Amino acid sequence: MTRLIPVNFKTLLRKLRIGEHFEFFYSGIINGLATLITTYATPNSMYNALKTAFQREDAYYKQSQASTLTPELAAFHEQRIGLFVFFWNYVSAFKYLGDAAKTLAAEKLQFLRNNYKATTSVGYLETSGMLTNFLEDCQKNEWKTLIQLLGLMFIIDKMTEANTSFQGLYVERSTDKEQIADIGKWDEIRFDVNGAFEAMIEAINIEWRANELGAKDQAIRTNLNNIKDVVAGAIHQAELTLARRGHKKTTDDGASDEGTQTPDTTNPPAPDTPPQAPDTTNPPA
Repeated sequence: MTRLIPVNFKTLLRKLRIGEHFEFFYSGIINGLATLITTYATPNSMYNALKTAFQREDAYYKQSQASTLTPELAAFHEQRIGLFVFFWNYVSAFKYLGDAAKTLAAEKLQFLRNNYKATTSVGYLETSGMLTNFLEDCQKNEWKTLIQLLGLMFIIDKMTEANTSFQGLYVERSTDKEQIADIGKWDEIRFDVNGAFEAMIEAINIEWRANELGAKDQAIRTNLNNIKDVVAGAIHQAELTLARRGHKKTTDDGASDEGTQTPDTTNPPAPDTPPQAPDTTNPPA
């Protein structure tokens, strides 16, 4: 079947990574065809269906980008634990500085420390709970007076900032994960978007055949060829992206009339050529 736009992109789309797939449709197809396809009722309807399907991918992609906060979480966690350890090392040092009042304050603070010995050896959530309780204790007069005597409230303040930042980021990441789960699985979203794209391409091909067999309107022909160029350009860019990663050509198997790529037949091997024996006249040293 003759087509204006070959349906040779199925394998290509399967090989694209999440960001590449998103970029193919967002920049190459959705934006590229926005002003060209409105002339034709059925292709435009299919285009709108593609945009609707793509909205789920758009939401998924943005949420997946927003949820990649693990390095920041780890940094805030490391900061709050580091300050916690630093605080207690500082407190311990006052036992050896010769100031009786501060030595006594440091010894009393050890009772507070006993309640939070496990803080540095548990998971994120338990650490958050323990540190929150610890920081609340530090604001109580019985402990705050001792900490102020040692001049260490600045560490408590920094620890509070780090713990608050961690907790806010942790909630944000959890919310993102829930939203991604609600949006649906990535492979299901991708299947819907690819299917809508294929349906749109077939609608464009039908429009082209109807014009070529009927009115042969030059304006329609020109516009449809512009649409073809946009699609071909997006496919070519995606193929270049895959080629840079070492992928071979991405034509679909068994598609006799499809494919933007054709095998190189300029130098085919001679038929029934026997294998050549290795040259042993000059063996390597």
